[in-house]
Amino acid sequence: MEISAEKTKIMANSKEPSKKEIKVNGQILERVTKVKYLGSIITDEGSKPEILSRIAQTTAALTKLKPIWNNKNISISSKIRLLRSLVMSIFLYACESWTLNADIEKRIRAMEM
Repeated sequence: MEISAEKTKIMANSKEPSKKEIKVNGQILERVTKVKYLGSIITDEGSKPEILSRIAQTTAALTKLKPIWNNKNISISSKIRLLRSLVMSIFLYACESWTLNADIEKRIRAMEM
């Protein structure tokens, strides 16, 4: 297996960040505080940026579907299925890795209303 030093980044996940350099093939790897990986934002400050981004994307999806929500000819059960399949899947993507605190939980609950 070959590692491309140009494409490889490192991020510390510690209360006391290390200033040590990490080298691959004699090249120092770039240290970052934020990276987007498989559509998720990973930062050294936890899940808050990712969750806020997911809330914004979910709100945008809800807004785009407003004509459906307001259409009286579409049943409530169909609207619920659309909500679960189209909207909640956007919000819950990669939620297994989130770390939550009281502030984030409050924002999630507010979004659910």
